[in-house]
Order: sequence, then C-alpha cells, then structure tokens
Amino acid sequence: MKWKIFIITHGPIVEKYYENDILFSNDHFTFFNVSNTAIQHDKFDILNKSEISDFIHLGKWYAEAEVIYNIYKSGLYKDYDYIGFIHWDYELKSINTIINYNISESIGKEILRGTPFISFSSYNFESIYNQKIMLDETYPNTKIGNGKNCFDTILAEFNSYYKSDTTIASLMNSRINLCSAFLCSRDIFVDLMGFYTNIIEKKYIEKFDTLHKYRFQGGLLERYIGCYSTKFSFKEIELIHHYNHAKEMNKGQFFQAKVNRLKYKIKTSLTVLFKSNQ
Repeated sequence: MKWKIFIITHGPIVEKYYENDILFSNDHFTFFNVSNTAIQHDKFDILNKSEISDFIHLGKWYAEAEVIYNIYKSGLYKDYDYIGFIHWDYELKSINTIINYNISESIGKEILRGTPFISFSSYNFESIYNQKIMLDETYPNTKIGNGKNCFDTILAEFNSYYKSDTTIASLMNSRINLCSAFLCSRDIFVDLMGFYTNIIEKKYIEKFDTLHKYRFQGGLLERYIGCYSTKFSFKEIELIHHYNHAKEMNKGQFFQAKVNRLKYKIKTSLTVLFKSNQ
C-alpha cells in the first residue's frame, strides 16, 4: 500500500519535528510549499505550488484548503492508496508515549488493518460546537457570536449532499477531526472531495467573510472535513501541535529558511539568464 502525507508549509521546515519518527521517509512525506517563492532542501522532498502547471489559486484565506483542493483537482492523489495532510508545525511525535517514536510504523499498521480514516488532531464535538463560531448570513464578517452556529449550517449542507439525517444532538458525544490533519483511503478521499469541492466551487462560504479578515474560509473548510469525519469510528494518532511555533523557532531557523528560498531564487534567475544569452 502506497501512502503519502503532504506537510503544508509557507516556507519554514523544522527538521527536529521529523527526526523522532524512526521510519520517516520521503516516500511517505512531501512538503507542499504554498509560498510564491520556491524552496528546495537537500534532505526533504519538496513540491512547490509553482511546479503544478494548472494550480488553482483560491487565495491565502483558504489556508491548507487550497492545497487539499489542488491535490484533488490535479489528480496527484491517484498515485497513492492513502492520502493525507498536516501543517508544518505538527511534530511526528504522538502525545501517546507508547507510539512516540513510531508514527510511520503506526500509520502502516492501521493501513494494513484497513482503517479508512486516521485523525492526527481530534476533539470532542461538543467543545468545538461551543466555540460559537458562526456561519450566519445575518452576521457577515463576524466570526464568533450567538447567531447560527457554523455546524448547524455545515450539517445542513452535509445532510443535503449525502442524503442523510444526522442531527447536532447525535454528534454531541462524538469525536471530530480538525485542523485538516488526517490520512484516509483514496476512495474515502474521493468521496470527501465531492462534498468539499462542491462547497468551494459554488463559493458558498465567500459571503460570510467578504473582507477576508479571519482566513475564515480555511477555518470553516476544516470543519466541513470534521463533520465528514463523524461518518467513521476513526483511528486517533494525536500528533504534537506546536501552536506557538513562531516562538519556538529560533532566529537561526527563520534565517535559514529565508536563505534557502533566496538561494533557489538566485539559481533560477541565473539559469534563465544563461539560457537567454545562449
């Protein structure tokens, strides 16, 4: 079984986040760079968005959703039996100390078992619902409040698309995937993307954040995935999420990331100049 997880980054790569996974391999992990400046790395596999000729730009307010959407639309997922995504500030180390250093091995075992969906970031649905993030046409450009809860709207869309009758009450004790941090079988991914792309392409959520103030589209779309994830008794492999990654990364790491981008830009410019002078 071939599986691939795209690590979504806008440039930074923190090597220490991956050194604890003793079976880490570029066969299984690729950094997807969403920055307009291409990067390269001697150690890791990098896919710059500029390398996808038909990349569809949705806007930075779509965050990781832009990558997930393009992996699907470009057909890149077809090369794998399982496809997944995490952010660059996730460490391949579990909060469960039993599998701390065996993330790739644990994933491989779940795939052999036929597990359809693995969540790397899970929460109790009730706690997320109680965040009071809205999706209410009467409160445009407002993220939190007492208007229509985003999950009331999302679930209505979900039920309409899948011809189901799931209720909010039935989900209150459920676990939910968030942060677009998951791995699933190709068939499940295709099924999810039918729902996901429908929401994106009809521009349904644009009217709720016309000012693009909160990167609302990306935040909402991870909740669409979350709602979809409740279809399964999914496996949880909780990865450590460095929410304060900007503080954790020292100045040297930020500087090195900038140097790597600059080196690639210079190399590309020199290549173009050389060819033009031939």
